[in-house]
Amino acid sequence: MIKASLVLIISISVGATKISFDRDGMLSAAKADGIDLNILPMTPAALDSIEALYTPVVVPAVLQNATRIDVHSHVVPSWYRALVPLTGDSPTPNWTVESHFALMASQSIRRSIVSISTPGATVFAGDAAKSIALARLLNEYLAALTSVYPEHFSFYATTPLPYVEAAITEVNYALGTLHGSAIGLLSNFEGLYLGNAQLTPFFTYLNQLTNISSPSRNPVIFVHPNAPCLHYPGGSGSLIPANPTLYPTGTVEFYFETARTFMDLSLSRTLINPTTLNRIVPHAGGSFPSIISRSLSLASGQVRDQNMEVYARRLWWDTAGPIFPFQVQGLLGYGIRPS
Repeated sequence: MIKASLVLIISISVGATKISFDRDGMLSAAKADGIDLNILPMTPAALDSIEALYTPVVVPAVLQNATRIDVHSHVVPSWYRALVPLTGDSPTPNWTVESHFALMASQSIRRSIVSISTPGATVFAGDAAKSIALARLLNEYLAALTSVYPEHFSFYATTPLPYVEAAITEVNYALGTLHGSAIGLLSNFEGLYLGNAQLTPFFTYLNQLTNISSPSRNPVIFVHPNAPCLHYPGGSGSLIPANPTLYPTGTVEFYFETARTFMDLSLSRTLINPTTLNRIVPHAGGSFPSIISRSLSLASGQVRDQNMEVYARRLWWDTAGPIFPFQVQGLLGYGIRPS
């Protein structure tokens, strides 16, 4: 259990702005949103790690002259790595602020927009209370990182779908109170792909939302592949892994996951109905470009044309991973502009 009898506030100065770590304030904010962080055994370690972020490390001077923005970059808190020792069936990498800065310096990256990779808050599949609490802890960690290093980090909010009302609450908190830059989603949440009707109220809400932290911008959604899973036959609610090959999920299946969820978004008309939402597609679309023509053959000509317009105008295709020189050609073949 977390002892909240003493208020612990740690303050540092970043430029002319003073920022503080308020452990009890964080617990109180969660409680106000109906979130019990005490339900997670790693909460004390998570709060300690957030506190540790407020002791800044040395930022490489070379970053002041860096020019790139990395929109696909992951953070791995030590307590989260202990919870998730494997990512995509491969060992979850060690991560530190120092190692991240070293990578940025080597690639002339001035700013990283960071997220938590798969499985994110779906670690506790089927347990709403734990999933919602984990999303809050992850967002508090990301927010602390961006607060301490505001010139070099922004973050995508972790979202506790498929629990729609809680996800809306968390988006409001992460974008409004924590000043997140955009919204992070996985290709599937407990087996539900993003075009599933159960998730429609979430996208309807986002479509009505002008970005809380910047009213002049429309909400941006970053989608990342998750491991595939299936609901166990018989309606028990249990999930079982659904990687059909002997290869690590992150090596092969992640790219099919991207195809599945964007096919689902297209055929369900979720892409074309919310007219204000922009999405970042990972890994240049994974295997999605190879099935666009075939999957849209199931739709009417109007729906096909509307989706193609969205692909060109409201989907931003990131180039993380080894997509050059061949994979990207499939994407460019559909008239997607390189910039």
